[in-house]
Amino acid sequence: MKVYISLPISGYDIEVVEARCIFVSAVLEQEGHTPISPIEVSPDQDATYAEHMGHDIQALLECDAVCFLEGWQKSKGCMAEFEVARIYGKQLMFK
Repeated sequence: MKVYISLPISGYDIEVVEARCIFVSAVLEQEGHTPISPIEVSPDQDATYAEHMGHDIQALLECDAVCFLEGWQKSKGCMAEFEVARIYGKQLMFK
């Protein structure tokens, strides 16, 4: 199953965000899933917030499930991803 990783990014050290994505990707792979990282789907650090969100939502819609990481409830981007996932019937995972 393809699983999009949703985690807070804005306002956080990008190296910490990348490390969290790498760790969760490994966990998801061990569980037999194909992880999709927002860092990989929108790598251009010069892109606008809207461009990043557009890439992220597009990637999310191509997945079967979304895995929300700790702190997602405090992130506007993650909250938007949650609503899209809910509306489109994606399986919801929380780690």
